[in-house]
Amino acid sequence: MKEFAKRIFYFVFRILTFPKTSFFSSWLISYGYLLKSEGLYNHSKVRAFKERKEMHRYLVSQYISPDEKIHFMEFGVFWGQTFRIWVEGNRNPATRFAGFDTFTGLPEDWGSEKKGTFSAEGNLPDIHDPRIDWQVGLIQDTLPLYVKKIAKEEKKVIHIDVDLYNASLITLIYVQPYLRRGDLIIFDDFFTFTKTTHEFKAFCDFIDLFKIAYKPIFKCRHGHLVIEIE
Repeated sequence: MKEFAKRIFYFVFRILTFPKTSFFSSWLISYGYLLKSEGLYNHSKVRAFKERKEMHRYLVSQYISPDEKIHFMEFGVFWGQTFRIWVEGNRNPATRFAGFDTFTGLPEDWGSEKKGTFSAEGNLPDIHDPRIDWQVGLIQDTLPLYVKKIAKEEKKVIHIDVDLYNASLITLIYVQPYLRRGDLIIFDDFFTFTKTTHEFKAFCDFIDLFKIAYKPIFKCRHGHLVIEIE
């Protein structure tokens, strides 16, 4: 009976290998990360916001004092909708804001979104504040130099909205040496149904690599999670 069951298993397994293996492996991996991300979302018993702008406004006005000095870094700025919320919401003259983007759209396909999507046609957001430092270019080119400006003891708020796996993981790896207890990381596309092998996978790989202690503090059904470093 045991030998018969093994034969059946191998027969079915051989049938499944007739189509392109890459199709099944990609689908299974994506489905696995989808289940994992949904599990984390459902088990994170934290306040859930209806949409991300509301969440960002709460963070900058109530969770963090508007008068507190912070170092805000946003990766993936586009037109600057959330970036503007933080610039206008924080009143401390010593606060620093850094916006990282090519402003020419995605450098490669992101699921159904094609290369060049989310392009601002090279234009910087119409946000003017002497505390802003625009970092134009690919993150792997700009961030290695910029991290020299980060002080580990300062309060950091990091907003990751670069969509792609590589860009998300590169960002996390470069900022990791400067993270301290109390720093916030905001993920923009953490919970998705079609792109879980990008930002969420980058986060999982990052945690596996560095064993960072964190706790979820806020979430949004449209894909966002805020964690605080412990």
